[in-house]
This record gives sequence, C-alpha cells and structure tokens, in this order.
Amino acid sequence: MARLPSAIAIALCLFMYAEKSFAEVNALRGNSQHDVQLVGILRPSFYWVSLETVDGQVKDQKLLDVDGNLIATISKSYFKKLSMEGTGRLLDGRVVNFKTRITHPDGTKEIRWRVCGPDAPYGYGVGDATLVPFRSVAVDPKVIPLGSKVYIPAAKGAVLPDGTVHDGMFSAVDIGDLIQLKKIDIFTGFGDQESFFEKVGMQTGKMVDVYLEK
Repeated sequence: MARLPSAIAIALCLFMYAEKSFAEVNALRGNSQHDVQLVGILRPSFYWVSLETVDGQVKDQKLLDVDGNLIATISKSYFKKLSMEGTGRLLDGRVVNFKTRITHPDGTKEIRWRVCGPDAPYGYGVGDATLVPFRSVAVDPKVIPLGSKVYIPAAKGAVLPDGTVHDGMFSAVDIGDLIQLKKIDIFTGFGDQESFFEKVGMQTGKMVDVYLEK
C-alpha cells in the first residue's frame, strides 16, 4: 500500500484515537460509579519516601525547619535524594517532608523541612493533605485541579503489596517542580515500588490516558 500523505495520516491517527477515547469514556459513564472526562495523554513517573541508610559518608548537611531550628544532620548524598523525592525517613524513624523554600539576602534559596506527625506516616502533599501509597498523585494544577479524583485505566489490575487489586483511582494532592503540563507523578510509599505497576504495563515515560472523575 502506498504511504499516505503525512497530513492525512496524522488526521487518521487522531480520529482513531478520538474514537477509542470516546468509546472508553462512554463505557465508564455507563458505570454508575464513574462519571469522567478525558484530560489527555500524560507521561507518568513515580516518587516515594526516600530511606536514609548508613552510607559511610560524612553527615554535614543540616535539615532545618521553617524557623531555622535543626531537625537532623545528614550526608550530602542522602540530602540530594531527599530533595528529589520531597519526603524521607531518617535512620531514627522520623519522617521529614518538604515545607517551603526561603530566599536568603544574597539570593540563594534553601529548602526548609517539617517532621511529619502520626497523622501522616508517609508525609504530606500540598498543605496538610496526607500522602497515601499507590493512591496519591502529584500533578500540574493547570492541567488537573488539586483535590481531584483521577482515573488511570493503565493502573487498573495492579496487585498491590497488601494483595488488593488497584481500580485505577487516585487523588491529586501534591505538586512538584518537574511535574508540569503533560506529566503525572504517582506516589508509592516507602522506597521505589514502581514494579507493582510495571507488571500491568504502566511504567515511567510510557504515555497513558488520564481521566478526571466529575
């Protein structure tokens, strides 16, 4: 078969995708438990509570709270991991969480942290919203409003550590510096547990359909 002109081929692909998307939306609307609308095709990634380990490095990096009080002193290596994930569990068992950034007179910025209470064993998202493993996602609020219920069909069927089967539903309770536009970040609790979603085909960077529950 001769190759279709590029514009026609692109239009055909878009039409076929739209047909697929509308069919799935209609099917979901037929289920009384869901009334959804398609957000688009987003790029998933995963984040988690970074676990401090005995790495043999000098502990010379201070973690300070919003008032400048010392929470703990950790290694630069672990500080880098903690700053990437936003939440971490220290060797003494405390869970610390990103709170804010302050700007010093010279223009440099510094992260300030908070120790999470028993109400948030996995840390906080935006404000005092608690993070729930395998159920919380970080989003770009310009794309998905905070507080929204999010449905990701690609996550459906994943068998979680407690043996339950994921229904594809999440809550948008967090944001991140790198979570912009066509990205969504899925929280997996203590350590990297992306593998539970990989078993059903959802993995970092593999675009997925994302819906909002109305």
